[in-house]
Amino acid sequence: MNWKKFGTTVGSMWLAYLVYKISTLALLYSFDGLQSKPYYEFIYLTIVIAITLVILNFTKKIFKQKISFNSNVTSLKKQWPTFIVPFFLYGTDTFAILPTITEYSFYIIMATIASALGAAIFEEVRDRGFGSIGISASIENSKWKPMFIALATSFIFATTHYFNLLMPNAPTLMATHQQVVFAFFLGMTSIVLYMRTGSIIYSILIHFLNNFSFWTPTSDLSQDEGWASMLIVYALIPGLYSLWCLRPRKAEMNLKYLPSKK
Repeated sequence: MNWKKFGTTVGSMWLAYLVYKISTLALLYSFDGLQSKPYYEFIYLTIVIAITLVILNFTKKIFKQKISFNSNVTSLKKQWPTFIVPFFLYGTDTFAILPTITEYSFYIIMATIASALGAAIFEEVRDRGFGSIGISASIENSKWKPMFIALATSFIFATTHYFNLLMPNAPTLMATHQQVVFAFFLGMTSIVLYMRTGSIIYSILIHFLNNFSFWTPTSDLSQDEGWASMLIVYALIPGLYSLWCLRPRKAEMNLKYLPSKK
């Protein structure tokens, strides 16, 4: 284990998130009601894109590797079965609400896209991109390496959601617990796509579909859901899917696009 690279990776992931969270919270508490204004989503998108660009540059500088946005069609053709479960879990609801798009103004549609796209790009680049590259470069190749990378990056991704409790219009503690559990398994699912294709674009797409919900003044307020249905659909199913895809027998496939420890 290269502890210096590992510490740099984890520390940088948290630093990037804290910069984002401090910036957005400062705005939300400085301007009363800003969280309930659709134009805030465009401000949010600008902030996270700026931080994402720094992360992309930092990845090249520290690990000498780019986070690929290439669609990698050849890999997609080989790995298409891998997409079935993610699209079923995280895309079905989005496609179900698309027929209602005519009920919303162009402005609201763009605010919705800005909100969903900002989170998808920033979180996928930080956690699945930078995080997996950094942790991969920190440890030797082994049959358990993909699993370790997935668990570590998903844990960091999930636990950052507890900071949502600091927002002016914050979700309840129970809803936040559910967000954390949901995010952990979304992270596990997303990193499978990144490892199998070598491109961050597919996990961004899945994340975007998951986050897409037509903007309303209360759309950021997560509601408590039943634990039973959530754990079965959004924990058990993606959990089994991820374990199957990341199992030791597939280590070579999952490590194909990730760097080795130097």
